[in-house]
Amino acid sequence: MADRNKSSDPRPGSWPDPVSSNKESNKPMKNKLKLDKANGKLMGVCAGLANWSGMDVNLLRIIFVLATIFGFGSAIIIYLAIGLIVD
Repeated sequence: MADRNKSSDPRPGSWPDPVSSNKESNKPMKNKLKLDKANGKLMGVCAGLANWSGMDVNLLRIIFVLATIFGFGSAIIIYLAIGLIVD
């Protein structure tokens, strides 16, 4: 019975190699959040978020309008904060 338990133990070298994190590499991010003023309506926030996330820009605009109506205007503050903070 003791031989059975020893054979089922994993060997010390059987673990996979650790994956390197992004902190170790100095490569810049490919898809950085930026305002898209050329395709935007007001400040380019929805167009920039659409480019960053890969969503449709009109869908994001509808989401912001609905969030403003049902969130009692809190989405306006978020929109303005994103527009003023993001380059």
